[in-house]
Amino acid sequence: GTGRQMDEESNRTTEEGWHPSTNLVATAQCSDQGESYSPLDVPPSCSCCNNWNWLHISYLSIFSTFGVTIRAFMGRFFGGDCDAVAPIDDWLYPLSHKICITASGLTEQYGGALFTDLPANMFGSFIMGLMTGHSSEWPAIPWLRHDHPLQIEDGLHVGLKTALCGTITTFSSWNSQMVLMMDGSANVYIGSHVGAAIFGYIIGLQASVVSYRTGRTFASWFHLKNNQHIFGSVEGRGHDSDVSTEAKSTLKGRHFFNARVLPSFLVAVTFTLYVLGDFYWHIQYYRQLWLACLVAPFGTLLRWKLSTLNGKLKRNNMQWFPTGTFSANFIASIISAAINATLIRSPYVDSLWALNTVKSFSLGFAGSLSTVSTFVKEIVEMGDKNPQFDKKAFLYSHGTMLSCCCIG
Repeated sequence: GTGRQMDEESNRTTEEGWHPSTNLVATAQCSDQGESYSPLDVPPSCSCCNNWNWLHISYLSIFSTFGVTIRAFMGRFFGGDCDAVAPIDDWLYPLSHKICITASGLTEQYGGALFTDLPANMFGSFIMGLMTGHSSEWPAIPWLRHDHPLQIEDGLHVGLKTALCGTITTFSSWNSQMVLMMDGSANVYIGSHVGAAIFGYIIGLQASVVSYRTGRTFASWFHLKNNQHIFGSVEGRGHDSDVSTEAKSTLKGRHFFNARVLPSFLVAVTFTLYVLGDFYWHIQYYRQLWLACLVAPFGTLLRWKLSTLNGKLKRNNMQWFPTGTFSANFIASIISAAINATLIRSPYVDSLWALNTVKSFSLGFAGSLSTVSTFVKEIVEMGDKNPQFDKKAFLYSHGTMLSCCCIG
């Protein structure tokens, strides 16, 4: 009957091990309908998965706040405070204004090929690589033991890869800076510097790809150290059903606290500090941050929803093309370009509230809607899965940059 068929399907799923595209336990089933879904990156669509939806949405919102925070402060630390017209008088400025590695390309400070968000893009791509295994048999978090309780905490995996890595990295801000450098109207000191912008695209792509590959290398080392008994072993498949059962029964106590309660608490503290920095210490920059944290989850959720379009373009055998990721980066680039044009050319953004609101929408929503970590992950996977002479990875990577540059 139906029950027996579902049991056989469930046993077959656990025996097959980890899903190749998600590195999670292959499927989670709806007990009343027998539907199944793959819970990472792609939103669950079955009607009985409302709990999964809310769990994923919670994790995506929480880690979006972390990602925006890391990106904002990394941008300042590596060079953002060097060419600040109005210095931000807070705890970071005494150190960060002396570390001038990157440049915005919009002031008298020469440079720009090493753009402001380059360190954040590299860091987020590295974390994405660290969370990605080389094999379908590897656990969801390669640097933990295969039987660790967090291996089956699907919402945490979504939060770390889709939200945290996706919001630490930003394609829209990177593209907007290159476009502004090419245009030159925003920089009265240097003018247009197309060469630096072209190198900015090249350096940004290559540095992120190398960072992603480095993260995967570190993941391999940790996996070898923590899972020696299953590394490279066919017998490793036999552990999967025990892993899932044991992990589900032990995901409580400190593991539940670390995975769900602690991130929520840290987000609440972070948001409170931003609000205090705005209204108590009167630092306008923190108004931009707490507003960005409010809108960032919406950008992440839209990107997560758009990811369902990946592999759906069937015309002319284009199933390989990540339509969802491309659409997210393309839309975010349009939004970011429009915001930058408004800030540069419009005389109406004169109040501090309006200025910080517009900037926070670029930092939070557009920055979270676009992603570099997933972008480079797809490029690397295309290169690994296809022959060396295949053009898919090249067309996708350079086609995305060219189209977003033109629309910007």
